[in-house]
Amino acid sequence: MRQRDLESTPDSDPHGLLFGSAGEHGDGADDVDDRDDIAGSRSRSGAHNASRVATRHASRRRRRRRGMAVLAFLLVLVVGVSAWLIGVPVYRYFHPANYDGDGTGTVVVTVRANDGAAQIGSTLEKAGVVASQRAFTDAANDNARSANIQPGSYRLHRHMAASRAVTLLLDPSTRVNSDVVVTEGATTLDVRSRLIAPPCTADSPATTVCGLGLSATSVDRALKNVAALGLPTDFTASGRAPTSAEGFLFPATYPFDETTTAESALQQMVGKFTDQARTTRFSAQAAALKLTPYQELIVASIAQAEAKFPADMAKVARVILNRLKAGMPLQIDATSAYECKLAGTDPTKCVYASVQGPYNSYNNKSLPPTPISNPGTDAMNAAANPTAGNWLFYVNSDAAGHLFFTNSEAAFTKAAATCRANNWGCG
Repeated sequence: MRQRDLESTPDSDPHGLLFGSAGEHGDGADDVDDRDDIAGSRSRSGAHNASRVATRHASRRRRRRRGMAVLAFLLVLVVGVSAWLIGVPVYRYFHPANYDGDGTGTVVVTVRANDGAAQIGSTLEKAGVVASQRAFTDAANDNARSANIQPGSYRLHRHMAASRAVTLLLDPSTRVNSDVVVTEGATTLDVRSRLIAPPCTADSPATTVCGLGLSATSVDRALKNVAALGLPTDFTASGRAPTSAEGFLFPATYPFDETTTAESALQQMVGKFTDQARTTRFSAQAAALKLTPYQELIVASIAQAEAKFPADMAKVARVILNRLKAGMPLQIDATSAYECKLAGTDPTKCVYASVQGPYNSYNNKSLPPTPISNPGTDAMNAAANPTAGNWLFYVNSDAAGHLFFTNSEAAFTKAAATCRANNWGCG
């Protein structure tokens, strides 16, 4: 081959002899690009994964921040509620709700027996008189005279300052005097009159009989319905419950309020009698006297009507027992006088020895069928514990009403003449 032929032949690649020419196998740069593409793809996939991990971490952080915010809110809420639950009562304890001034309108409230400042305060708060019970108790504690507040009904005002309420409760002029006073020796007729009498006011004379102002019809109905009054069951007449409330309406002052009914008033009186009888074991002592508890009560009612002094009451009880034992009529004016009262007749106009009825102890040799009055503690004690003696007669011995006792009819006749001569009440 000539030189020019060799020169016209393209340069040969010694590697081409082994691997072929570039036209057969492609350019080597393509292999590099492929490797770069694979690395780039891997790089992009790693970056994408890293991005997803970062996103998850950021989401977790956001959730943690939200959780912490919720916990913080709940903590603040708990602290706030706790502070309110504890702080408000504490504040109110030291700063109780209270009104200002004298109030307006009129409210009648009732203070019951044994009510303390807390009970009175609660009553006034419910009635709208004071703003809170605590305001009243604080005001009462600040007023040394508050211990003198008496049971009863009072005219106060709505929305009063607690201190003003205490002041009015201590003012007698605000008291609605509907107290019913059952005196020792009062009869059911007397009690009836006092339940019917209207309440007293500040302008009522001191001698005025105060009452509840109940209707006569309601009082009469309650007195007749003896079974509803709760008489103690150990007091029976011939094995039956008494048909009269006489003797069971215990003498006391009853501070009734304006809502008290006739039946409720009588039940309270009977309840007080029952308490007294149980405390003194009144019924238990009857057997030793060969009496029933009811007969013992009848004796007590007569002793109450006949004697003014406890020592004389016990002797009158003994005279009654002595005359019964001897089979003598009692010949006691008070029993015939009771018969006259029941008949609506003025006892001073009755001739006791000739009065018609079972209470005439001149004609009848036994005890009257019921008590003739409502005896008090002294008379009940006298009937249960009569003084030992053989007396059969008694009569007034002075103007004060002390009694002279004797077992001699002649001595009695003489003492009675002296009583009449001196106008000591011997008719």
